Amino acid sequence: MAEFNSCAKLIEGENLKKVLDMLNQSPDLLQDMLDMQNALQTTLAEKLPEYNIAPKDIQTKGQLVRWVDSNFDAIMDEFRELKNAIGGMSNGEKAASAVWKKWKANHGLMQNEKLDDMSEEDKLELMFEATDIWHFVMNIFIALGFDSKNLYTLYMLKNFENINRYNNGY
Repeated sequence: MAEFNSCAKLIEGENLKKVLDMLNQSPDLLQDMLDMQNALQTTLAEKLPEYNIAPKDIQTKGQLVRWVDSNFDAIMDEFRELKNAIGGMSNGEKAASAVWKKWKANHGLMQNEKLDDMSEEDKLELMFEATDIWHFVMNIFIALGFDSKNLYTLYMLKNFENINRYNNGY
């Protein structure tokens, strides 16, 4: 596993100014993220074609199923890292994992710790782990041909429907 809190330290890195400039200049932040993720996947496909395919090259249902499966596996791996991060990465991997491993002696203690008592670095690490999940979720949206506008539209339509279902008791 990667060094603990290595992601939390990114907030101090040289790319922060670049990100803040992009944040202030972008007319469509979600599209920027989708485009950057697509570029990353395209680069991976060029550099390691035996393991990767560019989203634009997914042509068959079988390729799409393999793409979704691969990204789901990555999401689940990142989800496990997220659960460890909830335990506080500064505690070390074994201690941190007690928050979800019921067989650990300190499980009860970790379960009852307050989120507000987490260090800022641990909170940031937790947010980076959630961001890692977002990378792989975006891969699925990209492969399905989403852009920010249709993602927004379909999300809002589905959300309105979910609210309607809840309000109508089904």
